[in-house]
Amino acid sequence: MLNYMKSELYRAGHSAEIRGTAIGLLGLILFMNLILSIMSGLPHFHYGITSFSYSMLVSMPMLYCYVAGDVAVMLYESDKRNGTLGNSIAYGISRTRIFFGKCIVTFLTSLFLLLLALPAYILSAVLLLEEAGPTVVWDMLAEVPAVSLIATAALILANILLELFDNSFFSVLAWLAVLVIVPKILLLAGMGMSSGSEFLLDVAMWMPANFLSAGMQVNMSQCITVWDTAEGMAKCLLSGAAGILAFGAAGVLLLRKRDLV
Repeated sequence: MLNYMKSELYRAGHSAEIRGTAIGLLGLILFMNLILSIMSGLPHFHYGITSFSYSMLVSMPMLYCYVAGDVAVMLYESDKRNGTLGNSIAYGISRTRIFFGKCIVTFLTSLFLLLLALPAYILSAVLLLEEAGPTVVWDMLAEVPAVSLIATAALILANILLELFDNSFFSVLAWLAVLVIVPKILLLAGMGMSSGSEFLLDVAMWMPANFLSAGMQVNMSQCITVWDTAEGMAKCLLSGAAGILAFGAAGVLLLRKRDLV
């Protein structure tokens, strides 16, 4: 198991897709803040400030989930095609252990990208833009622990679906359905039903895609986030922990059945 993880970490470190993503993230961050800085010299342009730059990330907490899911796809969508999965199983590693190994490697790779991009984001904003506005660097930093467990649950789900589906396209569709589409359908159903709607609405509002958007008011005049309060932060952490347990347990059960076949 340890040797498998070492080899997967080595593969991730030498992945052209991961390197390209790291370079792309850094380039996009620097380009965005540089453009804001250049345009701040124009009359009536009010967006060349740190608050606007920070708010672009703070207002989209689900972005962390999308990046984590994308890392899983970049690392493992081709495992079945190139025989990597079959070789690992033939070597005597169970599907369950492979699954946990993939989740750990995906998490560490995503963490590396975050530790690379976040300081570059903050540093470039501080150096290039005027420090002003309601959204401050603390709002960005507090967002990380708030969405960390939710993003971890998202990458676990991505690894499960990549294992279950032979076609990565269907894996991505199923991932979006579970994390985004189904929560929105439940929310609309809870808001529209005449009976039993309160319970359904309560369930829907514990799903990150719903409560992270409903509890956010981040713009040029104010910055109100879900994680501003202890209750909001607790909801983020509990929702993420529930997702980790649910998706992790589902992965173990499904993959154990495959090992027995």
